[in-house]
Amino acid sequence: MKVRVPASIANLGPGFDVLAMAVDLWLEAEAEPARRPRWRFEGEQPKGANPFSGLAMSGLVRSQIPVGVGLGSSAAARVAALALAGVDGADLLTRAAEGEGHPDNAAAAVHGGVVAVVNGRVHHLPTPDLEVALFVSAQEQPTEEARAVLPPQVTRGDAVYNAAGLALLVHALHRREWGLLLEAMDDRLHQPYRARLYPWVGGVMGAASAAGAYGTAIAGAGPSVFAFCAPGRGGPVAAAMAEAAEAPGRALVTHVVADGVEVLR
Repeated sequence: MKVRVPASIANLGPGFDVLAMAVDLWLEAEAEPARRPRWRFEGEQPKGANPFSGLAMSGLVRSQIPVGVGLGSSAAARVAALALAGVDGADLLTRAAEGEGHPDNAAAAVHGGVVAVVNGRVHHLPTPDLEVALFVSAQEQPTEEARAVLPPQVTRGDAVYNAAGLALLVHALHRREWGLLLEAMDDRLHQPYRARLYPWVGGVMGAASAAGAYGTAIAGAGPSVFAFCAPGRGGPVAAAMAEAAEAPGRALVTHVVADGVEVLR
C-alpha cells in the first residue's frame, strides 16, 4: 500500500485557523502489515515518536517536508499514517484534525488546493497559478509554543482588521487580483506575537516585498516565511528572503497543488 500526502501552509496571513493551502512538497509512505512496527525514514526525519510508530506495519517513509518549521509536516505524517491504517472518507479528516488540534493543515493535506475550514466544513477556494517562494527556517518551533504566545483576547479593532483582510484575500483569489495580496495578507491576530519568537521575520517579509512578491506571511506557526510571486519570480524572491534572514535556513520555490492525499492499494 502506498500513500502520498502534500505539505501545507496554514493561515495565509489573516486566515488564522481557517485557511490553508497544499504545496508541492511531498511525504510518501509504502508499507505492508507486520507483526510489529518496523519503519525506515529517508529525507526529512521525524523527531522522536511519530504517527507511524504505533502502526503494526513494515515500511518506508520518504519526506521532502521540513519538520517543525510551519510546513505541515505533522499533518502530512498523521494523514499518511491514518490512510495506511485504512481510515478514509470524512473520517480521515476528522481524525487527523483531532490529532492536530486544529483542522487547517489537515484539511489542505487531505483535499489539496486552498481550503477554508468553517464550522467543521471544508470549502474550496481557487488555486492560484503563482509561485510560492519560501525561506525555510532551520530553527524548529513547536506549534504549541507558538500558540502559547497568543493573547486570550484581542481588541475589536484588530478583529475587524483581520475580518476585512480575510474578505479581501478571498476576493483576490476569486478575481485573480494579485495586486491586492500585499494588503490582504496583513494580520494582527497572530503574526505580531509570533514575531517576538523570531524577530528576523519582519526583515525577511520586507525583503520579499522589495523583490517583487505580491504578498507574504509567516508559514503557519512559523518560523518559515512564504511569499506569493508571479511565475518566474519565485527564485529571486526566495534568494532575497534568505539573504535578509538573520537566522539559518534556505531558499525554496514551490507552488500550490490541487491534489491532496493519494492512496494506492
